[in-house]
Order: sequence, then C-alpha cells, then structure tokens
Amino acid sequence: MTRSTALVFLALLRQEARLIAQYRWWLPAMQASVVTVPLISLLVWRGAVAHGAEPPVTRDYLTTYLVLVSVVTTLTSSWTAKFLAESIRSGRLDAWLVRPCSTHLAAAANNVAEKVAKLAVLLPLVVVLAIPFHDDLDLPAHPGRWLLFAWALAMGAAMTFSLDVVVGSLAFWWQDVTAVDRFRHLATLFLSGAVVPLAVMPADWGPFLRTQPFGYVVAFPIRTLLEPDAADLRAGVAAQAAWVVLALAAARVVWVRGLRRYHGAGA
Repeated sequence: MTRSTALVFLALLRQEARLIAQYRWWLPAMQASVVTVPLISLLVWRGAVAHGAEPPVTRDYLTTYLVLVSVVTTLTSSWTAKFLAESIRSGRLDAWLVRPCSTHLAAAANNVAEKVAKLAVLLPLVVVLAIPFHDDLDLPAHPGRWLLFAWALAMGAAMTFSLDVVVGSLAFWWQDVTAVDRFRHLATLFLSGAVVPLAVMPADWGPFLRTQPFGYVVAFPIRTLLEPDAADLRAGVAAQAAWVVLALAAARVVWVRGLRRYHGAGA
C-alpha cells in the first residue's frame, strides 16, 4: 500500500466512523442478536450433555467454541456484495474508477470501521455470556496460539471479503445478484461452523468439511485456540492460505473481466 493510498484509507476510516456514530443506538440491538444464537446453542448442548448425550468433543470444547463464535463471526464477516452490485448497476462506480486508488478501498474502510464499532459493543456482551460458564472455558495461555488465532482471523476476513467481491461483481453480467448472495450467506452460515460446530457434524462428513472453504472462515480460527496439539494445525493453516489465494485470484479475475463490460452510468 502506497503512502497516498494509506492516507486515503485513513480518511475513509474517519468518514465511516462519523457515519457509524450517527447510528450508535442500532449497534447494541444488532450485537445482542449476534450473541443470542450462540447462547441458545450453548444452553441446548449443555442440556443435552447433562442428560447423557455424548458429542464427539468435550463440554469444555463446546462451551469455549460457542462463547467465541460470535466474536469470530463478526470479525470475519463482510457485507460488500450488495453495495458493490448496486454501485455497478447505478453507475456510481464511475467515481471510483477515475481515482488513483483501488475501487474497493471504500468498502474495505467501511468493513474495518464497522467491525471496530461492533467489537466495542460485542466484547462486553461476550464477557457477560462467559461469566456463568467460566469454569468450562478452556483458553490457551501461550501467546503463540493467540498470534495464530489473529492470523487465521485475518485470513478468514480476507476470504470472505474476496468472495463478496466475486458475488458483487456478477452485477456486471446479471441485473440482480440477490439470490446468489443469499445462497452464499446460507452456505457460509451452515458450513462455516457459525451455527453448529463442525466438530459435532456426522463423522462421514469429515472429508468434505475439511476440504470445503467456508470452514476456514469461522471454525478453523476457533480451532487454532482449541486444538490440543499445535502441530495438528499445520495442514489447516496451509489449506486456509490456499483458499484465500484462490478467493483473491477469483475476485481479481471476475473484477477485471467485468470492468471490460462496464459502460458507466446507467449500465
């Protein structure tokens, strides 16, 4: 990133922060809903274990996973596709195409600024959620695990943003990409581990779940903290990196080819 691009990005971050501040009362309600689903899942799973259910992971694993999942989901999420598609359809993309910086800079700034604001509201809620279950939380003390967790989060966020660019760029060819975007979100919700930990899925699904990309958005970052042996994470780190590279390459290819079809305002 050049110095001029960095300055533009910082200016966009400040602009987004001021805009988000105008809707600050909306954030607590949204983040409370983000915590509610994992809380319900946590209570259901703990109740099932208390009544004799034997999931393939320990109660400590489930408790820690479901306490952390709302934070990971928030930090790896993206909502760029629909806005990018709208800017293509309406012609508002023109304003960015003539600027000497990436056309995706504003979306990235919005993504970062909104995540910071959401996290500031979400973390106290997660702490409140964790207090009743603190005896069953199993978090690593080694700083290396937390660095790996941060890296996996960044990779998961990059993958999600890239896939958003791919879906939004389909508007160069299609009038409406809403159905594709919804399908992608549903697939991510189910296959990423955002609702149900992938570790409790049927064993026969194991090979598929380990190779599909969405699990590296939510489940794998949490796994970097919960896996007993860090050496077992090497294959996951490599697979996640490979999926990120593929997602970035796909975003680049679709975007460049789409721009060749773009006709400006009213397209």
